[in-house]
Amino acid sequence: MFKFLSARHRSTYTHLALKYKVWPEKVYKLAHGKHAHSKKEHQIVHELLALGIIHRHSDSQLSHDDKVVFEKDE
Repeated sequence: MFKFLSARHRSTYTHLALKYKVWPEKVYKLAHGKHAHSKKEHQIVHELLALGIIHRHSDSQLSHDDKVVFEKDE
């Protein structure tokens, strides 16, 4: 919770949380490595990819479990 409060992309996480009706901390965790299990969580991960907050490995294929590179908030 405390890392979320100092996150660089906190406003984006909050916006996505309101859009998908989840807690902002869930979006934060998905952006920092938590595996997506539901369709809603996969949609959030894909939106984070589209926004450039997380990045897909260049050697991975599109699949159900996308491999992504996570940025650290400082």
